[in-house]
Amino acid sequence: MRSGTALFLVALALGACSTTAGSGVEGLELRRASLDPALIEILESARERLEAGDVRGASDRYASLAAAHPEDPWLAALHQEARYIALDVDSTELEANLRRSYRKAADNDPTPLRLLLAARAEGDAYAALNLADRALVLDPDFAWGHYARAYTLTQLGRTMEAREEVERAVILDASLLPAWRLLAWLRSQAGERDAAIATWRAWLGAAAEDPRVSNDARIEAVCDLGVLLVRAKRHEEAVDLLDEASLDTSGRSSSVLAAAAIESGDVEGALAAVRAARERDAEVLLFVVQEALLLEQREPHSSEAHEAWQEVIERTQGATELSALLQRTRAEAHLQRMEDESDADQVDGEGAD
Repeated sequence: MRSGTALFLVALALGACSTTAGSGVEGLELRRASLDPALIEILESARERLEAGDVRGASDRYASLAAAHPEDPWLAALHQEARYIALDVDSTELEANLRRSYRKAADNDPTPLRLLLAARAEGDAYAALNLADRALVLDPDFAWGHYARAYTLTQLGRTMEAREEVERAVILDASLLPAWRLLAWLRSQAGERDAAIATWRAWLGAAAEDPRVSNDARIEAVCDLGVLLVRAKRHEEAVDLLDEASLDTSGRSSSVLAAAAIESGDVEGALAAVRAARERDAEVLLFVVQEALLLEQREPHSSEAHEAWQEVIERTQGATELSALLQRTRAEAHLQRMEDESDADQVDGEGAD
């Protein structure tokens, strides 16, 4: 069974299509990529092996695809991600060696693609930004370079610049799904709820049958869209969204229900729902983030909230996935705000004395 089928049904139920109103940039809407059937078959096999735990088998398939399509950034990125997963150990040294190998390849023979891969592997955001800049010097119209620059700027908290870069990326390549995904997130963070909802819907419609997109990424998008729908007070639509997905998302359903509880002002009920979700699926980072948000809402400067955000930081240490990097950025911002507010309260208290 093709794992994207359920999400395809969701996209249809949502009315997602390539011309979703409000999702585009400068009148340009997200466009579904046209992939060769033979490529689709190999990509599906690789993804199925990866999701089944056969990392080496998946890595071999991605490696062969990257070699056969040496100018395709997405296939190269998939191979890169599989290589990191294939390390199969929590080794900072091995990760550093792999990162250095990408940097060495980029320095010895700089091309936009090699510089992109080096930027993706780089753990330091400023170094990654420099590498993305170098890629764009070589090719100013390299859409993946603008996307890489956008999510690095997002890591650095420079969201206005990130927005400009990611919009440039989708204008250059309207089928670049990772860039549209980042755009949806940035629109959500900017409070552009309707545009974010439209963008997530368009993304789900295009990603539903794209074998380059992981099932986890689709599920996370469904959850993000569900939370936005809840915030728009469209609670039934949010719950229906997950039901129609027909996915193994009992924990994620609890997460969306938690969002509904938040909107109704029931913080304790929301915490209970999120903690139930974490018990069912302890590996999902989204639940840790939601618990941290709720704990901070219940008591802004509590040690529980601080510890929860620290857990997000710890769990995203060395992460290369965009979603994890964005959540790490969010955690750092919340911790900094909590520290600033605590310092301000202390100063006020001393002034009162």
